[in-house]
Amino acid sequence: MTNVLCTRWIPGECEAEYGDVFQFICPEKEGGSFTREELLELMPRADILFSIAGTPVTRDMIDWGSSPEHGRGVGQGSSPEQGSGIGQGRGLKIIASLGVGYDHVDVEYAAEKRIPVVNSPTQVTEPTAEHTIALVMGIFHNLYRYTAQVRAGIWNTSAFGMTQTSVSGHVLGIVGMGRIGQCVGKKAAALGMKVLYYDPLRLAEEKERENGFEYGSLAEVLEKSDCVTLHVPYTGENRHMFGREAFARMKQGAYFVNASRGGLVDTAALADALRSGRLKGAALDVFEKEPYTTGELAGLDQVILTPHVASETWDARMNMARECLDGARELLLGNRPANVVNPQVLEYVDKGRETGEE
Repeated sequence: MTNVLCTRWIPGECEAEYGDVFQFICPEKEGGSFTREELLELMPRADILFSIAGTPVTRDMIDWGSSPEHGRGVGQGSSPEQGSGIGQGRGLKIIASLGVGYDHVDVEYAAEKRIPVVNSPTQVTEPTAEHTIALVMGIFHNLYRYTAQVRAGIWNTSAFGMTQTSVSGHVLGIVGMGRIGQCVGKKAAALGMKVLYYDPLRLAEEKERENGFEYGSLAEVLEKSDCVTLHVPYTGENRHMFGREAFARMKQGAYFVNASRGGLVDTAALADALRSGRLKGAALDVFEKEPYTTGELAGLDQVILTPHVASETWDARMNMARECLDGARELLLGNRPANVVNPQVLEYVDKGRETGEE
């Protein structure tokens, strides 16, 4: 039986679906998650490490799980000549990461160790897009302020108020037009918004016409949009791509939304843009340092903050877990699932099989 070490609790329903192939090592539901020290202690038992909710997978964890005295699996630093078949012996063979982002996993080092990393890129699309649209609607319609006022006993209405903005007829600028960006664009267009987007890889003109998307440079998107929403992966090189210069380019009184990765945004610069009135409001689901409960954005009343929960619906999380575990199972069967984020590792595996040195 293949041991799956889960960094956080997963539902019994999920475990039951894979009871014939996986033995799960999980923390109790009440505790929620293993500590780093507990994970290091358990790593020698792990054939698969399942990182849940962004638990960091660091070099020392990978080393401890793939240490020679605990047996060798697909990686563990073994060369193809030494044997590299997935599923051979004990030791860390696969890293699974729940979610589309995997910047919390040292993928480069995992590749050096010949350990494939799988994620769940397709199942986050709909819930994340829905959450993004909810954030857009919330800031346009001032829901956060109205809720706070009613709770404080204030009934503040006006026949010709200027605190709300209709989404219909306004421009939504999407930076990053991958799966989630496109899904957000379709939903926004259905609400009557004009969708302007920027991505280094432009969509086919036929797809733009079909969905009513208009392409522009990053500068054009910032300058023309009534709201900018961010949907790009975090690479480290694009840290704080949205800082003072980007916010200064945006329209006076525009809105800003981020449900991608917190490191893309300079939080201090965003707070300044909001306090100065340059931006009318913002909504964020992700932050550079999490949990984010006491930062300067938390003290501003024109901001909606959610705790990195865009994909946190039951159906989505179950499907995300299945995508990860299905990918791991396919690897063990000798197949090449589409959700391997470091596919170069599989070349070594294939070479080992061709030479019969598994």
